[in-house]
Amino acid sequence: MAVVGYLVAALATCNRRGLSRHICNTVMASLLVPPTSVRGMTKLDRSKFTTIVELPVIRLGKANLARVMPALKKYMLKMQKFKPIQKYDDADDDGGKIAYLDPVKVQNFEDIDESDQKLLSDNDVTDFFKKRVSLNYDNWPYDQVLKAVFPEGAEVPNSYSKIGHLVHLNLRDSQLPQKHLIGQVLLDKISNTKTVVNKLNTIDTTYRHFAMEVLAGDKDTMVTVSEHGFQYKFDFATVYWNPRLATEHQALVSFIKPHDVLYDVFAGVGPFAIPAGCKGNRVMANDLNPESYRWLIENAKLNKTRGNVTAFNKDGREFLKVEVKNDILKRRDIGTEGSEHIAMNLPGMAVEFLDVFADWFNREEAEKVCRKPPIVHLYCFVKLGKDADPHALAKLLVEEKLGHTLTPESLLTIHHVRNVSPNKEMMRVSFMLISDILIGYKPVAKKLKIDNTDLFLDENVIGKDGKEQGTPQDQKCVQGSRSS
Repeated sequence: MAVVGYLVAALATCNRRGLSRHICNTVMASLLVPPTSVRGMTKLDRSKFTTIVELPVIRLGKANLARVMPALKKYMLKMQKFKPIQKYDDADDDGGKIAYLDPVKVQNFEDIDESDQKLLSDNDVTDFFKKRVSLNYDNWPYDQVLKAVFPEGAEVPNSYSKIGHLVHLNLRDSQLPQKHLIGQVLLDKISNTKTVVNKLNTIDTTYRHFAMEVLAGDKDTMVTVSEHGFQYKFDFATVYWNPRLATEHQALVSFIKPHDVLYDVFAGVGPFAIPAGCKGNRVMANDLNPESYRWLIENAKLNKTRGNVTAFNKDGREFLKVEVKNDILKRRDIGTEGSEHIAMNLPGMAVEFLDVFADWFNREEAEKVCRKPPIVHLYCFVKLGKDADPHALAKLLVEEKLGHTLTPESLLTIHHVRNVSPNKEMMRVSFMLISDILIGYKPVAKKLKIDNTDLFLDENVIGKDGKEQGTPQDQKCVQGSRSS
């Protein structure tokens, strides 16, 4: 009741003082949120979210809805589990209907555009009044619920990952006191959710998964995920999966042409390997994690890759030195068509495996291999200082670990994959293993120092906006800087 009184007083004040529409709208918007009494709640009590508000209503009577909806729809109130058109509950009304309007947009009939007023008037829809309505927990989206219960000014969880029936959170320490409430709200509000989990630590450097706590719902971490038409089944608690990489999975596979082969060094459950295999390409996919290996095999069957995917459960270094090396030499001996793509998607550690290429082949083998240089797609993280260029940083990082300069002849693309956190970016550096890398020796500085250093980036270096960052004609240099 207090809310209703405040609403009436606020409207009267706006009208009496002739306050601007913006100020009045702000007042009205503040009333379409949960009651302030829920602030500080740590155990979810849905009943506490019930509140009474007074909303603008227009009587439709028995007007033809198809005729009046073009004028009404942009003004109608949109809230979860709330029907803006309802039968009027007045006993004298013989089946007539009313439409609830958004008080932020409309406070009286004159707030409706003149052209819409005319259409409504022509259909005898002009009876505008206010009606008290009970709103409850079901009507608020999850972000409004969480904003209402958290202390004023506190950081509210604003993102999550959806993996099958599971919602994955990465809560900050300050949010942990309300973690079970957060989990229950997301379980209620995110469709098709049965389990809500919170990440407990960083990704395990050996098997690329992390400990997690079930905050709400079933203790079931077995999921099935659909990505670009492919199905992946796995136990999220024992393998690595990031739905934010869906676009990148598709982008890399698009580079693979008929007769090409993919060597996936850190394959996980197969988001690169499965689509490539389904395209008809031969794939050798490896992962050290026994659980990833298990589900990689299962997903190859599930997606009917027709025997194109061969799975391995080895250390990435051994996989490169033995399986990949021998397969490339065999392809050269029999003159197989197509190129070789080596995907190294372990951004936290993949650069540490680049030293494999230093003595990968003897001179005779290297000369044979370099007739058609294999292509490496290396993923890495770079941390940015003020005004730093992530593309330049990624290039220098790869050069340092590779022990060679990436020249215009070897460098294909440097691509920004995604922002991981403030000042931390995930990058993909694609380059060819030309003779200078496999045979020659072009040393680079052992330490990653970029201050006052000019870096040549060729025409294939792609920025965040997808535009080229230089051309062969101007051969622009990009300066980077990095904080210690």
